Amino acid sequence: MAVKEKVFQYPETIKKDFLQSGGLKFSDGTEVSAAEIWRFLTEEAPRRFPHAFDASANSIGKLSDDVWFFAGLKRAYLNLTMKDRLFKAHDDGVPIVLIQGGQTLDPYYAAGGIPLRPGYVMQWARDVKEGLNLRQLDSEGLEILEKGRRKISIEACNQVSAHAAVANNIVPVDLIAPYLCLRCSDMSFLVETHHYKEEQRPKYLVDFPINQTGKRYTVDYVAEQLRGLVQEISKLSKKEVTDETLRQEIQRQNKARRLAQEIIELWWSAEQPPLNSTDFFSIPFLANDFVGDPEATIQVLEETKKEVLYRIEHKIKGTGVADHAKRVFVCGSCVGPNSTSVERAGAVLVGRDDNFSCNSVLVKEDGDPYRNLAEAILAFPYELPTEQRADWTVEMVKKSRADGVLFMYNWGCNYQTSVGRMISDIVKEKTGKPATFVEVGELGRTEATEQSENRVEAFIEMI
Repeated sequence: MAVKEKVFQYPETIKKDFLQSGGLKFSDGTEVSAAEIWRFLTEEAPRRFPHAFDASANSIGKLSDDVWFFAGLKRAYLNLTMKDRLFKAHDDGVPIVLIQGGQTLDPYYAAGGIPLRPGYVMQWARDVKEGLNLRQLDSEGLEILEKGRRKISIEACNQVSAHAAVANNIVPVDLIAPYLCLRCSDMSFLVETHHYKEEQRPKYLVDFPINQTGKRYTVDYVAEQLRGLVQEISKLSKKEVTDETLRQEIQRQNKARRLAQEIIELWWSAEQPPLNSTDFFSIPFLANDFVGDPEATIQVLEETKKEVLYRIEHKIKGTGVADHAKRVFVCGSCVGPNSTSVERAGAVLVGRDDNFSCNSVLVKEDGDPYRNLAEAILAFPYELPTEQRADWTVEMVKKSRADGVLFMYNWGCNYQTSVGRMISDIVKEKTGKPATFVEVGELGRTEATEQSENRVEAFIEMI
């Protein structure tokens, strides 16, 4: 990469090869060439989103300095064009739906909607104002957060930001339809606040039965609610959804889940990490969230697998990864360590339980698609009783050959706060690996994150 005064630039030396890598096709049938992707990343995006080109940035859309990983450039393109694609989709009548983490997105896309977790809603809201540097972006995000705290509660975590962005019409969300009682006590509280506002925005809440895995009535219960969810989205999208429509979407998203599983297992088995932490962490995010477009995202995952196989065969290491880097597995929701500071400290991130939980369970493709989805949702390891979740994490720590386990959660997250120590202790006992938990008090920040970075680096030094 080229860095001038901490500003990231894609070097001209990669242009010729990148232009031969091919473009992307989107779910609406439109296409973009590699030449257009290159033009956007080198000319338009630095002007519109300078914060993303700050070499110290750490966010969902963080640019990787591994510029020869071309699938990573296309991931950056998807993240930086998300704002434009969402506004266009909304103008074309596609309903945008605010959801929660830990759920499969098949029914939302099958019904013609675009589901967004709070993190992506917040990214969209902050990018409404263009031309912001990293500090200005932080200020914009914190202003939205404070509006939410004043209207809702100081005690809720940074999901307040997404709900404040929706309530204040910063971004046009058409439906609020998360699963409740799932991984996060704040989501139920935040959704409830919308019932006491004058807005007429529709809401549909899917109740997740806690600790009821394996019981037939819970599958029937969740399946019936998923039918209602699809019907509610269909009212907005005007799309007729049959069982076959949903099966086809399950097949498409299973393809993404399989790709994520295959890439992650290839990465784990390699002698040295073929991708750096930023690019590796993007894989479960892509297969779980799709950045608003499953079709284009699957192409990026397919290209990622090809590039990972090539790098393993030719013993190419991800840019920025130290020789003999210590391997850190991450647990927890909505927050993670800064990839750049982790690698600067001599470590590499080898996985996280949150997003990989959804990727790890394939949905059956034959039979009743609603029951199949319900069975898969109820089997997500991250959403199981705490001891079962910890046991699954133990398996992932062993498979990833991690040297240590880091559990992180945001201040104000009542759910993860209550289980962080227990999971860390179980993992430490059953793997013999160092494990710790870190509460992060830097809600919504991408710049001033020294407190959490210092604690993460101290943990790496201990390893």
